[in-house]
Amino acid sequence: MNFITSLKKLIHQIQPNQKVFKRQYLYSTKSIRQFSWDDTAKVVRFLNEASGSMGTEKEVSESLFKDWHSMPGGNPIEDCFISIDETDKESINGFIHFICEPTIDRIVAIQTVKPHTNRRKITTDFEQLARHYQGNRSLKFIHVQIARSDPEWSSTLNDSGWVKVKEYMNLRCDPSDTLDFPEYSLPEKFSIAPLDPEIELSEFTKLQNEAFGEHWGFSPNTEEEISKRISMERSGKEGILVIKENNKLAGYNWTLFASNGFESTGWVSMTGVAPEFRGRRLGRAVVTAGMNYLIGKNVGAIELEVDSENLPARQLYASLGFKMISETEWYQLTSRNIS
Repeated sequence: MNFITSLKKLIHQIQPNQKVFKRQYLYSTKSIRQFSWDDTAKVVRFLNEASGSMGTEKEVSESLFKDWHSMPGGNPIEDCFISIDETDKESINGFIHFICEPTIDRIVAIQTVKPHTNRRKITTDFEQLARHYQGNRSLKFIHVQIARSDPEWSSTLNDSGWVKVKEYMNLRCDPSDTLDFPEYSLPEKFSIAPLDPEIELSEFTKLQNEAFGEHWGFSPNTEEEISKRISMERSGKEGILVIKENNKLAGYNWTLFASNGFESTGWVSMTGVAPEFRGRRLGRAVVTAGMNYLIGKNVGAIELEVDSENLPARQLYASLGFKMISETEWYQLTSRNIS
């Protein structure tokens, strides 16, 4: 997911009852309200509890949450909403974050809704909110990702005219089962090294945009966005391995790492090869190098997400010991007012 131009400080000084922005597109009910930075601790706790991450290495910190929601071009005060319990205003039932990607004429809705007796009503409220948000942003498409095993969201979207457009697979491997896989080999004149953002940021940004230019749902990144992501928790330049041919970037593997001191998990976040360098098995080499990097950090598991239609990638990951643990679906709503 791909997310436009310059870093902005988004912590607004809000007075009680003060309007933060023109709300002509705000969908408001008794059970939905806008997010404010004062909600951060409660929302982070809700997200961790809903995902089962509380107390684990995957627990999201408040600082990581703030970084995620302070990407260049976004504004969580305008783009994030909370579903609250009508009988207990302090209780959070759901959280949704809209990300606008005007370059590809779409909005991405990232949602979390906890199990609840009225869960179908919550998903319906969020679906109606998404329509209002899209209508006032004048972007043609809006996409939302849901678990394949989510009956409330699936029913809500299908009943409301959304169309399923993509399926993704979440994969995991146990490093103890992959310790014997072969070291990567590279063609002559190629080498692998960690990214040097101070020197290679511009070239790396170009590489990522070219590598994913034809992939569904990819919105070109800016140098500011890439720099911001490198600086976040779980990331870092040492976890971004690049393949070079005579100092020209040919491909990369971007890994993430999380640890709580007792347990740790690594992720293969993105892997890309420039179009001109494809067909030389560079993807396998750089993925293997990334896995070796994570194994060196003693991760308990390595996880990734892959498009179910990307058979070459699925075959590569299967050969490296990855197995499917869950599936997700992407649904699309197309605006009738935009040709």
